[in-house]
Amino acid sequence: MAYGCSTAPKKPLTEKPAPQKQEVQKPVSTPAVSTTITPSVSEEERLKEIFQRIHFNFDKYNLTHIDKWGINQDVPKVLDGIADYMAKHPNIKIKIEGNCDERGTEAYNLALGQKRADAAKNYLVMHGISPDRIETLSNGKLKPVDPAHNEYAWAKNRNDQFVIL
Repeated sequence: MAYGCSTAPKKPLTEKPAPQKQEVQKPVSTPAVSTTITPSVSEEERLKEIFQRIHFNFDKYNLTHIDKWGINQDVPKVLDGIADYMAKHPNIKIKIEGNCDERGTEAYNLALGQKRADAAKNYLVMHGISPDRIETLSNGKLKPVDPAHNEYAWAKNRNDQFVIL
């Protein structure tokens, strides 16, 4: 007996034609229109952030970190930002207004406010800003930020305000 495979006729293999290249036209590009709006900070807001008030401890005019009565501020860092901005913008002149809380006599607070303004001016001068570009003024206790009569208000009122001239 012979073993063998069936010899049924096989279907011929049909060759598939090679795929043809098709040209795909790219759509004409149009400028993309953004549907999202990125908020931009106005120059005024940016300057407010740079020239923010700096704060002081009770009966002090030294420039140090404050973390008391709801105020957490690195005063030298704020002044560094002001000095940096003024160095890049030599036409900017400022007035520093020294302020105090309501405690103490008018004469004492005027003197303390002046010491606070002068301390900030001296810091900026030591960091390369010409003293001719900085005016100082003491308001004493005449311009409180917060009119309340408590530690939180007094802490806010012990400050230097920077006014761009």
